[in-house]
Amino acid sequence: MDILRSSLHTLVLCVLFCIPAVWAQSPAPSAEELEAQKALQALNQEVANLKLDILELNRDLYRFEEQLLHPVETQIAVFLSLAPDTRFSLDSIELHLDDTLISSYLYQEKEISALRSGGTQRLYVGSLSDGKHKLSASFNGQGASSRYFRRKKSMKFVKSQKAKYIQLIVSEDQRTGEPLFKVKQW
Repeated sequence: MDILRSSLHTLVLCVLFCIPAVWAQSPAPSAEELEAQKALQALNQEVANLKLDILELNRDLYRFEEQLLHPVETQIAVFLSLAPDTRFSLDSIELHLDDTLISSYLYQEKEISALRSGGTQRLYVGSLSDGKHKLSASFNGQGASSRYFRRKKSMKFVKSQKAKYIQLIVSEDQRTGEPLFKVKQW
């Protein structure tokens, strides 16, 4: 029994002192492994830098494309926003420029929420010659009384030799709850 205790005691001491010493003596990485790790880190950094360069080039390319396709002198942009106090829930919109459909959009709840929070949506950007033009917008949706509305707003404007920006603002008549559509130009 004493021999068993002594053997067990020796085994426990060996486990407590010898095994951590063996783990601590794991071989250090060789010079080749260290060099490979440094090369891998340098390669990872280079890839990250290339990704940033590609993103910057993509932004520059997009700006260049916009300038080529829609020079400032011929550019027209149409935006949509909701008045903060409107209860009108927009379902869809169609834009016509000189009786040609240029944009249509179906709205989801998250997009309506963003517009109600003060967001502005760019509906259309394009090129347009100087002169007289007509913009028409058809709005579909539900008003405060859950009544469905389909309204059309048209406006004539003159495009000159500079960019034209038009904002469509959806609001509501406070007395009747019916939707109102205003146009702002700048």
